[in-house]
Amino acid sequence: MSHSTATPEVTTGRNTRGLILLSIGVVLTLAAVALLFVTIVGISSLQADALARINEENLSYRAEFGFVERELSSLSAMTAIPAAILVAAACFLIPGYLRRRGVMAERDTTFWRGGSTTAKFKPLPLGLHAAWLLVPLAAWVVLVLIPLQNLIGGTAWPAGLQDENATAVWMLLASYGGLAAALFTVILVSLVKKAVYVRHIARHPDAVTGSAGKRTWRWLTFRWRFDLWIAGLGGGFLGLCWIALGFEDTPFFITTLVIGLALVAGGLLLAVNYWRAGEPLGAAESYS
Repeated sequence: MSHSTATPEVTTGRNTRGLILLSIGVVLTLAAVALLFVTIVGISSLQADALARINEENLSYRAEFGFVERELSSLSAMTAIPAAILVAAACFLIPGYLRRRGVMAERDTTFWRGGSTTAKFKPLPLGLHAAWLLVPLAAWVVLVLIPLQNLIGGTAWPAGLQDENATAVWMLLASYGGLAAALFTVILVSLVKKAVYVRHIARHPDAVTGSAGKRTWRWLTFRWRFDLWIAGLGGGFLGLCWIALGFEDTPFFITTLVIGLALVAGGLLLAVNYWRAGEPLGAAESYS
């Protein structure tokens, strides 16, 4: 991709638009996190109210997730809305980041070298990259680890709920815990990928030109990022396999753990060979 020849005025406008997009994305992300927190507290109240009326024998009980039937729709909305907001936030955060820290361009496509739209941006420093690991890790602890510890210890979570209903609540919210675990693994594998790439290129400056398998590696690790997709899927398995321990289902735990470890190992194997793609860090292209 050629160097940018944008004038200072154009660059300033691009940065301003990028800042606006980033700001919208950050606001949406914070709103999603706040709503998820409200959901955790709100579900606790919803459950407590339902159980009180069930105990008074005024309502029929439906066993699904420990909720009465007419409240299941409210539960579905409460748990789905934060995810929808996070998807919307990504639509602002990604282009905003590219506009602030990179350059986007267009080019003709071929089968192996596609990308009608390309982007090149400055990668995060290794230290800042590593610091981002704390965000999904904290989410996983709150949504999976703490409820699991309480479940194993026989303590209701959220507080005040009967055991079987508390289990249903945190199992429902664990879907976000699985997403957090997948994100943690993607960031971790991406960090390893960056560290290995930088060290390898420092020792072998000409290695970035690729190898005999350049096209295959480029297709796998650059265009489609299969290294991160596979690792993220494995991270989801690893983040949620511990739930089986709460139900004393050791075979399921071991099976899921092995699958997760195998997927993460496969993603890592691809990631540490990213230099074979012949592309620098901080570059990307669209499919079409």
